Amino acid sequence: MVILTNAEQGEAFDSILFHILDSYLGLAPTDWVAAQKAAAEQQEKEAAEVVKKQETSRAADSQPSLALEKYVGIYSDPWYGPVTIRMEGGRLVFTLDHTPKATADLQHWQYDTFKAHWRDRTIEDAFLTFTLKPDGAIDHFTMVAVSPLADFSFDYHDLYLTPVKAAVAGKNK
Repeated sequence: MVILTNAEQGEAFDSILFHILDSYLGLAPTDWVAAQKAAAEQQEKEAAEVVKKQETSRAADSQPSLALEKYVGIYSDPWYGPVTIRMEGGRLVFTLDHTPKATADLQHWQYDTFKAHWRDRTIEDAFLTFTLKPDGAIDHFTMVAVSPLADFSFDYHDLYLTPVKAAVAGKNK
């Protein structure tokens, strides 16, 4: 049996699959559309609570360890390749260089963590957390989704980004 859908969400697929399985196994019919909708609403409620807890528990009055200009540069991940952090209008902007729509405005979140607000709002926001060397230079940064519902297939998951070189200030304005 093969079920094909043209949807990013799995609820349509699951509803069709479970309906067919119920029929095949001779089980009483279940309104799988309603069941899937209720489950999705519960997941969204729980995710909203996680995001709200993140917001209320962060150290909003903390400052980054470095001046913003020190985060500017080209970084690389062995799998993905280069990403760029540049200054634009006095703020940090992040781009996944091989993913044209993946440009994010970085907002300081707490300590050495920034929140990436993607300009393409179909991409889930992410946290970028920098790790510093003992001398204060950036060793690497990693990214995790803000919401537990974020699509695991976005390019930023599982990246380990290390500095390649500082961006040339005049080229990245």
